[in-house]
Amino acid sequence: MKKIVQILICIIVTINTNAQVSISFDFSSEEDNRLIKENDSVKFYVASGDTNNIVCINEETSYYRLLNKDNRVIAEGTFVMEGDKYLQEGKWIENYESGKLKLTGSFKKNKPIGCWTEYYQNGKVKNISNYAIITDADGLISCLSGTFQEFYKTGQIKVSGFYAAELFKIKDTLNVDDPVSGKTVAKIRTHNALKSEKFGHWEYYTETGELDKKQDY
Repeated sequence: MKKIVQILICIIVTINTNAQVSISFDFSSEEDNRLIKENDSVKFYVASGDTNNIVCINEETSYYRLLNKDNRVIAEGTFVMEGDKYLQEGKWIENYESGKLKLTGSFKKNKPIGCWTEYYQNGKVKNISNYAIITDADGLISCLSGTFQEFYKTGQIKVSGFYAAELFKIKDTLNVDDPVSGKTVAKIRTHNALKSEKFGHWEYYTETGELDKKQDY
């Protein structure tokens, strides 16, 4: 069987990357995370990364919960198994260390989908964003797409606009070990990707609620 290792993206596309939202899943496997205790269907492990935190896995309901040293819930949501991989699926939430809600939204196999809402520590909404997702031969791809709103800590609207998703191609250069010749040869793979860009009419406001500027894309 050919052994394929990705070594380089040979074509670099300059885009508006718009980093996706994410909620940490601090659990790799039963082998990698040390088991602390278990009762009935729930197992407690030392979390990956910050080992002061504890991961709770409910195997019957496929539910994940991350607790900090004060036993407060930092993140929780459901997951699905794909082989030996744990993938975030369905609704998830993330909290501040204080326990107050920080972020909420949904995943489809680790990809953010639909509406996501982020909050300030004072409980006010920080931003509301939307994510589109497509499925093709390369798997699931998602990015910002749809209405976007950002707010000041007072709750006053700061930015209002719309993102459009665009499908494009990326070419990767791979090293392939040829089992016949024993030589390493270069192979180019083309796959789909999504990028998001500001689209249409955008409005920007001051902290006092006055319209600062308008911009069309």
